[in-house]
Amino acid sequence: MAYIVCAEEMDGRWIAHVPDLPGCFSAHKDRDVAIKGVPSAIESYVLWCQRHGMRVSGLAGPMTVSEVIRAWTYEDEYEVNAFFASDRPPVVAEELDEYRRLLEMTRADLLATVEGLAPQDLAKEFSGERWPILGILRHVANADLWYLDRLGLALPRAELPEDVMPRLTRVREHLLDKLPALSSRTGVVALSGEMWSARKVLRRTLWHERDHTDHILKLRAVLR
Repeated sequence: MAYIVCAEEMDGRWIAHVPDLPGCFSAHKDRDVAIKGVPSAIESYVLWCQRHGMRVSGLAGPMTVSEVIRAWTYEDEYEVNAFFASDRPPVVAEELDEYRRLLEMTRADLLATVEGLAPQDLAKEFSGERWPILGILRHVANADLWYLDRLGLALPRAELPEDVMPRLTRVREHLLDKLPALSSRTGVVALSGEMWSARKVLRRTLWHERDHTDHILKLRAVLR
């Protein structure tokens, strides 16, 4: 039986998602290369889950690319990203434990990337990079909050710590608290030309944190 892959253009590169494995993706500036990287990404994903003590079966059979969606701009400033058919089904209660575990795993990996770094390393500017490592961590926290805001479930700004590490913790705690609310959400929300659902929020959150974890690892290698 074939498994589904959905590809989207985002920020000048292509992301090929595997809906049956939340947080599994292959990325490259070239669309075809991103898609061809999916089997390897699945193997890495299964091993990643095993390292965290989570049992996940791989996907057998051929790969079917069901959707390929280019980004487009809304009112010349906001990049609208893909809403796939696989984003539409509601998140059911039976999936919550898996999503909770995956969110804990991605966060543990992110924090491990900065373990032992000195403050000057976290604040170091890198040529060609938008943010230092500390800025990337803040961006991840703010993105978690923004995704939830698409469904009206964001933490009030007044409750946000200013310091980065407490902000990361507080926002993720809030997301985990809101998982039951996400599972009760049906339908789709349209904001600034972009479609959102509970499943898309979780897809984007897992992808985003794993993507920036790899990003920080590459920057950390430069520090050596």
